[in-house]
Amino acid sequence: MSQPSPTRKPNSSNHYGSQKSLPTMATPRKPPPEKKLGPGGFIFFLLIMGGGIWLAMLIFGWGPYAQVGEVTATATNTLTTNVPAVPTATATLTPTPEPSLTYVPTITLTPTLETLPFVKRGDIETFNSDLLRPQLSCDWLVIAGQVWDLKDEPIPGLQLHLFGELGEYTIDLYRLSGSAKVYGDSGYEFLLENLVVDSENSLFIQLMETNGIPLSHPIAIQTFNDCQQNLILVNFKQVQ
Repeated sequence: MSQPSPTRKPNSSNHYGSQKSLPTMATPRKPPPEKKLGPGGFIFFLLIMGGGIWLAMLIFGWGPYAQVGEVTATATNTLTTNVPAVPTATATLTPTPEPSLTYVPTITLTPTLETLPFVKRGDIETFNSDLLRPQLSCDWLVIAGQVWDLKDEPIPGLQLHLFGELGEYTIDLYRLSGSAKVYGDSGYEFLLENLVVDSENSLFIQLMETNGIPLSHPIAIQTFNDCQQNLILVNFKQVQ
């Protein structure tokens, strides 16, 4: 069998032998115009840039952050090196004692009495008046005694003064030593009727010269409403 002969493609060239280009309906594109930043975009750009710079300064310690870090480190080193450790103080509570009252005695100064030639001899003695005056009843109060010198010799002729208050009466009486021999050569006696009463520091007796010069200090006499103590003896003794 015989093979068919190849089919030839039509030749697009013209009869003059040159190839013609096909006309197209597409229009060539122009490059897009450049976009310009407005005011808002410019501000946004500045914010972005500023934030980046601030972040870099913070991370790498630039600018003022480097100074702050240095000051902080210096302060820390100074405190660590120079300040010693302070021990912990333990407070101890001490109870405050309550104030106590202290008694301060009051001292009363007693003036020193002038030394006189005669003093009371021994203690004052009390008896029943029946011992020496049996004729007197219990209604009588008897104040009596004697006077002696430096040698214990009786001294007659000196004056005894009995004074003060007894009951509702004022007493102001004088006697001479030696006027009541029943008590001795220098004995004296005061008789007070209806005055047997209780008293203390209200009746006194004093020895003196006949001209009133005192020879002793006044001596207080205590009396009793008791017939067993209605005779009271007060004796005097010379000491200088």
